[in-house]
Amino acid sequence: MEISILSDSRTRVTAPRFVPLPSIEKFIYSRSDWIIQKIAQKRFQEDKLQSKKYETGHTYLFMGQAYPIVIDRQHNYATKVSFSGTQWDVRANTGTTPAMIKRKLIAWYRREAGEILGGRIFHYSRVMGLAPQKITVKTQKRLWGSCNHLGKSINLNWILVMAPLAVIDYVVVHELCHLEVPNHSRRFWKKVIMFMPDYQESEKWLKTHAAEMRLP
Repeated sequence: MEISILSDSRTRVTAPRFVPLPSIEKFIYSRSDWIIQKIAQKRFQEDKLQSKKYETGHTYLFMGQAYPIVIDRQHNYATKVSFSGTQWDVRANTGTTPAMIKRKLIAWYRREAGEILGGRIFHYSRVMGLAPQKITVKTQKRLWGSCNHLGKSINLNWILVMAPLAVIDYVVVHELCHLEVPNHSRRFWKKVIMFMPDYQESEKWLKTHAAEMRLP
């Protein structure tokens, strides 16, 4: 069941079929201020994402900081993305499209992710005494990381390299803890807190900056 709560048809609420319509409406109106606030925040983030371009001056995150893209176009350049520590340097020819720059930028992120995330897994595996048998860095649309408890394998989203190191470490610790505790029970969170007592700050950062960590 879907019920429109605003005039904008993009905004809908879903509920199980067995829930009476009056109960759904009562719930919606009781939380209307909160719902409208969250919708406004989401649309602001979406609009901000859509305004980003692969052009000089537009910024993208790396290790929690936003850095500008600077594009140098020459007719004989092969498309290349590098990072100087203060900006993204993009060499491109006159026929290079935004999609080509995006692919090169993603390739750069993935290479960095392999090194950075692998290093943090290695570090915390030694600290925690929990070592996965397999580590994969890949694209995950809805997850920062995941753990196969039975297979003792961990998957991490390459996009995490856009976050500060403390946030990366939290996700690493979170997934390593799942090697021992497959659920989110009290026992699981107790173990997370042993190694990451301020983990809630990292969760807050991820929620706040999730839209910025997407590439248009």
